[in-house]
Amino acid sequence: MNEKINTLKERLENFRDRVQSGEKKSNKWKKRWQKYSSKLYLFMGLLTMVGYCFFAFSRNFFEDDSPLKDSGIGQANVTKIGSSEVTVLSREVNEKTGYAEIFLHVDDGKDLVNKEYVVFAGEVSKQQTVKAKLVPLIENYYLVQLTNIPEKWQLLAIDFGYNAEKKAPTSVNQVDEKQAETAKSNSQQATLYWDVRKSKTNEKLTEKPKENYLIYVISEEEKETKGRQKKLATSQKEIEEELSKIYDKIDQYSEEIQYKVGKEKEETQAEIDRLKRDIEKYDKASDEIKNEQKLMAEKLKKLAEKKKRFLLKQEN
Repeated sequence: MNEKINTLKERLENFRDRVQSGEKKSNKWKKRWQKYSSKLYLFMGLLTMVGYCFFAFSRNFFEDDSPLKDSGIGQANVTKIGSSEVTVLSREVNEKTGYAEIFLHVDDGKDLVNKEYVVFAGEVSKQQTVKAKLVPLIENYYLVQLTNIPEKWQLLAIDFGYNAEKKAPTSVNQVDEKQAETAKSNSQQATLYWDVRKSKTNEKLTEKPKENYLIYVISEEEKETKGRQKKLATSQKEIEEELSKIYDKIDQYSEEIQYKVGKEKEETQAEIDRLKRDIEKYDKASDEIKNEQKLMAEKLKKLAEKKKRFLLKQEN
């Protein structure tokens, strides 16, 4: 009996020792936790702040990979506004002063309306209005001047459009067309976008006298006219080469028809007649090209005179 009591006593003592040992370990961990918990909380707080700053301001440090929304410049990026087509010729911005210039070419179309163009602008990401001024230059050319562009802008939206009034008809057909038209809005507009990623700042850009802008658009018109002349010359050369081939074919068939009879002779004659009709079409096209080439030459002459006049004003 005493042995059983002693055994039980030993077990109780062992259990007590284990409990006390566990309490010591627990107290040891508690002391460690109390020592390092404040530092851990501080680390977690700093980690949270760093994570927030990374997601909030990462585009300031890394390349912006959001979708590019830009209307572009040049003939490959024509924007339709009702019956008109608008091309951005060039654009520049001085981010230091918040001033920008956009040159537009407008093809008015052939509808029977007088169009009064207007412009408004704003910064999309900041939802901030930007002051916009529209300056008419020579025919079909406009300058948009933007001021007070906010610092660190991301995307500019330029609303360009027109208010329209019907022109008086100049022929009976136009009277009929006007009566046949259904009621529709007398104003049209489209938005031209300018993404900062498609822009380079020009710190020398400032507002200049109007003569400077006129000289620029005249130079652009000269460039376009010369490009048109080049295309006309290419088309004229192609027509001449095609006519040469047709005349050779006619000579060939005219030689062969002398030795043909019946249906074969009729078919060859029909082919000769078809080729002669083609000659008439090409001759007509050639005459039209020559007339347009003459007009282009006259236009270049007048543009040169106008440009010279503005250059003299600029010097004075």
